[in-house]
Amino acid sequence: MLLTEEEIKAKNELRRQMKTLPELNTEDDTTIIYEGVKGIEVQMIDYPKNPYRLIYEFATATWGPEDYPENWPETSPENRFYVVRNAIRGKALPLGLEAIKFSFIVRKASRSAFDQHARQRLATFASQGVRDNSRLAAGFRCPDEIYNDPGLLSDVKEYLKLYKLLYKKILQRGIGSFQTARSLMPMGMTHSYKFAVDYLAMKSYMAQRLSAVEQSDTVATAILVWDQVNKKFPLLANELRPRCDFAGKCICHQGDGSELFGALFKGCGRFPTSESNYYTFNRSSSDYNTLEKQTGVHLPWPNEWKNYDKFEELEDKDKLLFNE
Repeated sequence: MLLTEEEIKAKNELRRQMKTLPELNTEDDTTIIYEGVKGIEVQMIDYPKNPYRLIYEFATATWGPEDYPENWPETSPENRFYVVRNAIRGKALPLGLEAIKFSFIVRKASRSAFDQHARQRLATFASQGVRDNSRLAAGFRCPDEIYNDPGLLSDVKEYLKLYKLLYKKILQRGIGSFQTARSLMPMGMTHSYKFAVDYLAMKSYMAQRLSAVEQSDTVATAILVWDQVNKKFPLLANELRPRCDFAGKCICHQGDGSELFGALFKGCGRFPTSESNYYTFNRSSSDYNTLEKQTGVHLPWPNEWKNYDKFEELEDKDKLLFNE
């Protein structure tokens, strides 16, 4: 059925408000080059009102009389804390950890960092399209070792200029669509996305992606997600750690089972006495000190994580939730 001009205008206005109208830019080929992990942003969209209450109710769901009351109101804040602490440390059924969900926006990571994140199990991803609108103005995330080499950086700028020129020609000449032009895009292009995940799956994601064996902006994105959780629920964030911190030793070469399937990089220095001397590149993939400078977020070192042995040791914002 053919639409009238008025109907087309109304439909386009609705899509404009919904942000589903394609970005039709065929002129602006400005490329912002980001140094390392600078400029990555993470925003928490939604989160549970009181995750501790839900974890507690699920952890104690097996028991109770026939009338099966809610358990939280009948328990002291201190005892609520002990149950929840054991649950988030894996000493109870994981159902409560699967029941609490969080959602986030990640802005200006690289496409390759998104690809690494989107491999996460049991999470939902929705990302910025490279088929549905023009990404001619996309930025580029440049690793520190390239950005700080003037000769290489100059070559990268020429490379990006040529890629944008070809992308623009495809759109301006009408010989192809956004889908055609995206075939030229580098993995370092900036890419924004949204994701939702439960706490148990987040723990698994953080264990791997907080490890410096990963690409820098992959680790930086995980650190910024961790920071968002830490600002609201420090007790939950305290259990989101690199897997080596739980093991108490360097295990960066065990990601795929053994060194037979990996071992690209040297250890990062979190546990130097247990690092292997078998690697392809004599450096770590990421450097925590550089990541901290560029993100402004301090990820605790192994000796800085909290024990939270007693209710009184909780941060005030967590105490308030346990006292509800």
